[in-house]
Amino acid sequence: MAFVYHRINPSGYMDQTLEIVNNGPSAVIPTVEITPVDRTGTVLPGVTVSTAYGTDQGKMVVPARETSLDVLAFAGRDAANVADVRVTVRKTADVTFPAAPQIVEAQAVNEAGQPTAKFGPFDAVVLTNPNSEKVSVGVVCIIWEQPPAGQPQQARTVIPIGAATIAGQHSATVRASGDARNGCGSLKTYFSPPT
Repeated sequence: MAFVYHRINPSGYMDQTLEIVNNGPSAVIPTVEITPVDRTGTVLPGVTVSTAYGTDQGKMVVPARETSLDVLAFAGRDAANVADVRVTVRKTADVTFPAAPQIVEAQAVNEAGQPTAKFGPFDAVVLTNPNSEKVSVGVVCIIWEQPPAGQPQQARTVIPIGAATIAGQHSATVRASGDARNGCGSLKTYFSPPT
C-alpha cells in the first residue's frame, strides 16, 4: 500500500484527505498509525489525529487495485502547522471483497422514506449498492469547520450513523439517532468490514 496526504484539495472536494493506494491482488483492512509533521518533516508533538472512516482502527476496507480515501482531523496547539503525515501500517487483514467496486450512494430520508433537503434534519439514510456483488458499507455524518482563507476545511465532528451489508443492486436503510438526526454537512460512505 502507498499513502499520499492532501492538505487542501480543489473546490468541491474534501480537504485533509489520506489517499490509500492498494495495488495488491486482494482487498485489505489496514490498521495504520498516522504521525503529523510540519513543512520541514519535523514531527509535531502534542498534535493528535482522528480519522473519519477508521483506518487507524481497522474499520475500513481498501479494495484491490483501487485508491481509497480517509478524512483526517488534527487537534492540538500546532494543528495549523500540519503540512503532511507519515503513515505506518501496524497490521493488515485480507478480506473477500469485490474488485473495483462503485461507490455506494447515501440519501438522507424522513420518517416516510422521502428524501430530505441537503443539510436538513433526517430520520434515516438509504444506501444504494450499484454493484452486482454484495458490499459492506459504513456511513458517517461530517460537520465541517469554516476555516479562514488559505486554511484547509477540517472535519469538526464525525458522527457514525451505522453500517450495512447490501446485496448487489439493492438498497438498505440505516436509522439515524442522536445528533446525526439534526442535519449534516456531508453524508459520506466508505467500504467497511463485513457485518
